[in-house]
Amino acid sequence: MKNEMKNGKQLVSLSGEINAQTGAECKAFIIKLFDTANILVLSFDKVVYLNSSGLREIIDLLKNATKVKKELRLCDMSKDIREMFTFTGLEKVFKIYDTQAAALESK
Repeated sequence: MKNEMKNGKQLVSLSGEINAQTGAECKAFIIKLFDTANILVLSFDKVVYLNSSGLREIIDLLKNATKVKKELRLCDMSKDIREMFTFTGLEKVFKIYDTQAAALESK
């Protein structure tokens, strides 16, 4: 996981598997980044696996973002991960972009 500022937005590139353990670590790291930017973009480009526990941690991130009046955007999802968000109805809750560029450029 790495992060950088781009276009005034905090970009976090996730990688590997997101499950209960790694998801909790990601969440703790990302929550701290809400202090540095109003918009946080999570790139799933290098994520190879996301299970329901990891998904729960992403949902918790959205709750935290909303509580502190920050915006959370998701991008670069594989077909399987995108289908998980669609199947669960979460594509209606999250701001999901096809590409990192689209997530960073959107107002």
